[in-house]
Amino acid sequence: MEISKDKLRKHVSYLASGELKGREFGSEGDMQAAQYIQKHFKEYGLIAPKQCPDYLQKFPFGGRNVIGILNGNDPELSNQCIVIDAHHDHMGDGFVGASDNAAGVAILLELARVLAKSKEKIKRSLLFTCFDGEEQILNVNGKKQLMQGATYYVQNPVFDLKSIAAMLTLDTLGRNALSNDLIFILGTERSLFLQSIIYDCPTNLRKIMFSIDMLTGIKGNYLPFVDKKIPSLFISNGIHQDYHGKGDTPEKLSDELLFNDAAFIIELISKIDNSENKPDFCKNPICPESEAEDILHLLRLLKEAIRKNAPEGADKFDYIISKLAGKPSQKDMKQAVQIVLGFSTPNFAKLYLLLNDAQNAEKKKDYKNALTHYNKILELYNEYRVPYFWLQEIKDKVQNLQKKI
Repeated sequence: MEISKDKLRKHVSYLASGELKGREFGSEGDMQAAQYIQKHFKEYGLIAPKQCPDYLQKFPFGGRNVIGILNGNDPELSNQCIVIDAHHDHMGDGFVGASDNAAGVAILLELARVLAKSKEKIKRSLLFTCFDGEEQILNVNGKKQLMQGATYYVQNPVFDLKSIAAMLTLDTLGRNALSNDLIFILGTERSLFLQSIIYDCPTNLRKIMFSIDMLTGIKGNYLPFVDKKIPSLFISNGIHQDYHGKGDTPEKLSDELLFNDAAFIIELISKIDNSENKPDFCKNPICPESEAEDILHLLRLLKEAIRKNAPEGADKFDYIISKLAGKPSQKDMKQAVQIVLGFSTPNFAKLYLLLNDAQNAEKKKDYKNALTHYNKILELYNEYRVPYFWLQEIKDKVQNLQKKI
């Protein structure tokens, strides 16, 4: 099973090209991305579900998921499936989204091509899905919803949800802020079986695992599946300084990292597929054994990255590093993860600092300063896409504050 770097690059180049204009949900570019995936599913011999014979699961409110199946060959295990997902939409308006998530779709397409060539060896069925509507909050039937494509699929599955052995979400790949050999696998706290096989997967990448509760504001297509008690993983190379920014362009991705991502994910799929037992789902999360060690590794990488640019600031990390090297609390580890996220995505950190300053100014009835901070957030939106559902709320805040001044 040979993965092609050229094909990975070709997929990313098209999906993150100016022609698709950032693939905003419901746009022409979003539809072109879906058609591109549809064409390749057909070319690779994936089967269209009977519920959507053209591979497209269309929403009544616009947008579409793209779904293709490789049927398993084991008489019993073929009734189960492994869901492999990557969302194909992005932010539109010049935000081409190379790592997020043209790269995820590119890897999914290459997995489909490679695995289809050896489909006679596959035991469980493989369900390849490219969900739409992941990036923006949509108003559906009077309710605001995130991850609409994944949510719609869970409400309208083409495979019995109880038969899903595992769900893998591929999101924000091909680039890392700290090192080109890291892969993050989140969600393992819900399955001891998945933890064990991930540790066993051979790879050229350093595997980083920590619990979802270490993050704030997490979203992803795996969450509606977790809600249904399906063992689900979020697989990523992590966010970076151009995350949700106009600088997330194809030339900044690493071909070697994309290749290693695809190779690892194939190993993971193979181990799940060949297991006689269906992965467990832990009602009460059990943290991966390597959690503290993995977070400590990230902190040390960050310290070295800071040292290169600001040597005098690097030693400030020693306190939190010493805590993690001992017997860290959950609070210590969560603080460390937020530090890594803040430095890896300066725009994201700037956004939260501005929001905090604006809210504090409002509490003190310092409306002029609050208005200044909210306006800066709106300016930041031109170069960096803040969570979309905040936008109208912040615009409303600006209008109300202008009346008070």
